[in-house]
Amino acid sequence: MSLFSLHGGFTGLAASSRVRLARNLKGYPFRLTPAQHSEIADKVFSALRGNPTIGPEFEKKQIIPRSTEASQLVEEHLISPELARNGGWLIVSRDGGVSIMVGEEDHLRLQVIGTGLCPKECLETANRIAALIEATLPFAYDERLGYLTACPTNVGTGLRASIMLHLPMLTATGGINQLAGYAGSRGCAIRGAYGEGSQAVGGFYQISNQITLGASAAELTDKLVETATAIIDAEKKAREQVRSQNEAALRDRVCRAAGTLRSAYLIDTGEAIQCISDVLVGLQMGLLSGVEPQVLYGLEQRIRPAMLTGAPQERDQKRAALLRETAQSLRFA
Repeated sequence: MSLFSLHGGFTGLAASSRVRLARNLKGYPFRLTPAQHSEIADKVFSALRGNPTIGPEFEKKQIIPRSTEASQLVEEHLISPELARNGGWLIVSRDGGVSIMVGEEDHLRLQVIGTGLCPKECLETANRIAALIEATLPFAYDERLGYLTACPTNVGTGLRASIMLHLPMLTATGGINQLAGYAGSRGCAIRGAYGEGSQAVGGFYQISNQITLGASAAELTDKLVETATAIIDAEKKAREQVRSQNEAALRDRVCRAAGTLRSAYLIDTGEAIQCISDVLVGLQMGLLSGVEPQVLYGLEQRIRPAMLTGAPQERDQKRAALLRETAQSLRFA
């Protein structure tokens, strides 16, 4: 069993939950040299390895700027595009549930990720890991402001909690724009699947907190869950509305997507993600069965360009093979 494996509900619409804590070590400047990045990575790794229970679960690796491995780690949501471009260090658990970036905007970006709707559980794990590190490596902290960060917008809790939601019907009907305003009124933001500046592909969005000061991390996470739950309800209603308006067209779209996944021998990333999105809708609405949504969410990451080797057509062929293998279990209702 994975030590940091976390699972939540709403798995048909909530792909994953993630909590990230920005922390800086006391006694170091915010802007570090590569040598200082390496020094901090060694100290943090040593602090974790000193715990006999969780220490053996972690490994440390250097991130080479713009390398293939760096691109793959971005696709797996283990490092940021910024760290992939500039390089640094990654301390990560064997199951990928906990990762710590060293050398990003802050000294440490501690991340915990789980499946489904589970940001509260992710926060609990992140707090335990942060406390373990802070026991030997004090963080920069102000009694009035809270945790000090490189960017003022992160001061306070240093928290960025996010939930990956699958919202294709709200996207198609334009309802996502109205809900973006609703999320903003509650101190949250809706972004593309890879966070700020990224595009939503296949109806996948991140909803995350924007406020880090003036409330506790637990309070901010509670508000995020409430906001995400309201958006999930809106997506469910949008799906049922589409069903009531033209169920035959909906079934046709879902079944065509399932057929493509089961039979294609060449498929590019865009078409593959759109087909996965349509099949996920079919599974959630009872039009398809035989595959768990989380399997498809995981597959969506594995078929990204950086995760496959070879020339473009070779990648398209490998991608199709992975999809066919999984899609053979799909059953039409």
